[in-house]
Amino acid sequence: MANSEGPIRLTPSMIPNSPNFDVTDSSFFRKWDELPSPKDVQAQSEAQRLAGFNPNPRRGYQSAVPFFIKPQPAVFADMDLLVKWGRTEHISEAQTLFALRRLLNDLVPVPEVYGWRTDGDVKYIYMEYIRGQTLEQAWEKLEPDDKVSISRELRKIYDNLRRLEQDPSDPFVGMLQRPTFHDWFTFLCRRAMPDPYSVPIEPYRYELPDDCAIKFTHGDLHRSNIVISSSRPYRILAIVDWEQSGWFPAYWEGRKAQYSAWMTEEWTTTYLPMILDMYTGTLESWDYYTISIGP
Repeated sequence: MANSEGPIRLTPSMIPNSPNFDVTDSSFFRKWDELPSPKDVQAQSEAQRLAGFNPNPRRGYQSAVPFFIKPQPAVFADMDLLVKWGRTEHISEAQTLFALRRLLNDLVPVPEVYGWRTDGDVKYIYMEYIRGQTLEQAWEKLEPDDKVSISRELRKIYDNLRRLEQDPSDPFVGMLQRPTFHDWFTFLCRRAMPDPYSVPIEPYRYELPDDCAIKFTHGDLHRSNIVISSSRPYRILAIVDWEQSGWFPAYWEGRKAQYSAWMTEEWTTTYLPMILDMYTGTLESWDYYTISIGP
């Protein structure tokens, strides 16, 4: 468990790297002997779909059978268990939950991870089922004081997440599993050109600094990924969906959070600056590249 202040070192050696892993000291294994099998997860996910139950109504999911592209998570409510699975899942999300729980505990509230499985190219992440409401669901009924209070709590969480640091002798940019991080983002504006590799680097690239700090980043701080209590006084129960997390430039968190919301809404203009460091000098360049992604 982390102390209340100071940097906290997170290195790859602290994280299990097996494709299949049980967190045997988690709360799950104090009650249950084993995690549901991948077949059990598939069956539960499909049964939920047929019954019209979706643990995240904001997102549509494809059928669990046969492609496993983005099936809906399976919920085993009696076990307090949710399983994210499919070909688009990454073990790095489970590893992130494992590391955050051990290093920061309740300073950065996340679902407790119970284990993970790999079955061919399909991944299964077993985690705590958080009961509550998303900030997105609650937003319109919140009073201004509630929004300020939640934003201040999120700021404390963000500041604690920023305490994580890499081994200075082994720095890198990317996800915890350390896949190669390509300059794909800055390549988008040139991808349709006949010979994109011969095009000079555009001026906007130089306004995205190469010398800024590399910080551990959630990568998708959307209100749908913030779970709060169901009644007042509202408090943060968990930050979920860490699938885009990793070590990224310090400006990345603010730019990504702003990118996923309307630029003129109060969440963006009033509350995100209370929660995150926004690095406003990178906004114009960021917009240049994100427009290249297209609608």
